Amino acid sequence: MSLEQLEDTVLKLSPEERRRFIEWLYEHEDELIGNDDDIHPEVKAEILRRREEALAHPEKLEAWETAFPKMKQRFDDLRRKNPYAR
Repeated sequence: MSLEQLEDTVLKLSPEERRRFIEWLYEHEDELIGNDDDIHPEVKAEILRRREEALAHPEKLEAWETAFPKMKQRFDDLRRKNPYAR
């Protein structure tokens, strides 16, 4: 089945079926994506820890529109302190 056929099929699903499909896709993401040997085990553990924390405490998450300006300001401040650092 081509990607286009898959897209057409998914778009024909009812909203409830799409929701169930997305849940299934999310649950099987690792199997579908395949090999993750390039990720160091400690990095993978940290990613999974953060994912679990985000799922358990969504109120702690910050929208990108809010977080990005703060990050940019922080980097600008660091550059001003040491303009020769890269």
